[in-house]
Amino acid sequence: MDKKTEVMVSLAAAIGANCIPCFDYIYGKARELKLAEVEIQDVVAAAFKVKNGAQVFMKNAVNELTGETAQESPPCCQQGGGCSN
Repeated sequence: MDKKTEVMVSLAAAIGANCIPCFDYIYGKARELKLAEVEIQDVVAAAFKVKNGAQVFMKNAVNELTGETAQESPPCCQQGGGCSN
């Protein structure tokens, strides 16, 4: 994996892990590698979609177990279908 890809994956992982110090450190590495701010923001947006999607899946599972009928669609599966968007 090239360094740029490694840093982008690491940024997303830091978001998934809720690790602000990790994100700060890796963000600095991204800037050193001259990643465009739009590339960083795209990674951040994708990471939060996945992270927030996991929260929705958990909420839906709890709702189902407790007899609640309300179900939500995870943000990673909206806008054109499929969680790979």
